[in-house]
Amino acid sequence: MIALGVKWIKLLSKSSKQLTVTAPKRILIVKTSSLGDVIHNFPMVSDIAAKFPDSKIDWLVEEDYVPLVKLHLGVERIIPIALRRWRKSIFSSLTWKELKNCIVEIRKYRYDLIIDSQGLIKSAIFARLAKGVRCGFGPRYSREKLAGMSYDIGIGVHQEQHMLERCRKLASLALNYQITDKPDYGLITKKTAVLEKKNVIIFCSSAQSKKLWPTGDWIRLCKFLSSNGFTCQFTWGNPDEYAICKHIISASSGELLPNMPINDIAAQINRSCLVVGLDTGLLHLATALEVPTIAIFGASDPIKTGPQGNGIIKICGSKNHFPSSEEVESAIAAVSKVIN
Repeated sequence: MIALGVKWIKLLSKSSKQLTVTAPKRILIVKTSSLGDVIHNFPMVSDIAAKFPDSKIDWLVEEDYVPLVKLHLGVERIIPIALRRWRKSIFSSLTWKELKNCIVEIRKYRYDLIIDSQGLIKSAIFARLAKGVRCGFGPRYSREKLAGMSYDIGIGVHQEQHMLERCRKLASLALNYQITDKPDYGLITKKTAVLEKKNVIIFCSSAQSKKLWPTGDWIRLCKFLSSNGFTCQFTWGNPDEYAICKHIISASSGELLPNMPINDIAAQINRSCLVVGLDTGLLHLATALEVPTIAIFGASDPIKTGPQGNGIIKICGSKNHFPSSEEVESAIAAVSKVIN
């Protein structure tokens, strides 16, 4: 095991060269997780597909997000990976069998370019397993320095920029093209959906407790929406989130949606007239679908990770400062004048 670890360290610390790739025929994207980060990579894929329409784009992603990546029209082939599940049963023969099959799929083609936009050691290892020229954020710019030392093309894109723009710039510099258009998420937009005019999707849950908005504010907000003729629809993913949503609904009003896979949630968002939510991956999905969105921030920095898109977006709050319910109500009132 020690010898294997040393081998990987030597492999990852290979010095990067300054290269560019032109006229690629097949490209692999390595971005395994999480929900919001995967969505932030969609415009990069759209850029590549637009600049090189004959190229085939594959994507290595956690199995939970395969249905999400399927929503992007520019992805040719998806390679599922199950790192989160494999970690829980590292000594299982099934784990090693699945890992072996995954590596076979990764090495099925020789790629003109492998783009690791995650910048972690785990993503760099899988990028190294693929055959072709590998590119990613350089050592000073990747999330883990050792990962940044492993690429054939190490690109400098400052971390102060929004992640969506960082990914777009990473690919454009590696493939030598200019970014000229607004972000295109490559998804079916709400123009194709049957709009339910008074339904508002609420995302009140987060795996990070520091991102949570007080329950009392959610109750006041839902009462405000109900008094203005809207129906609040709540999504949830685990028993704790279910309990929070039930409590808010019982103290105000609304509907609790069934637990749904990501593609069904996307369809539900697409039919709604408005989304109000915390800084979560589902909020970014709403902006990608160009549904009017009210984003509630207070822990993270909206400048770096806030929702971006071509639809109506209102950001309430900022890093280390949550908005009041009155501020959010004011934002909803302003958006309602536009969408009604």
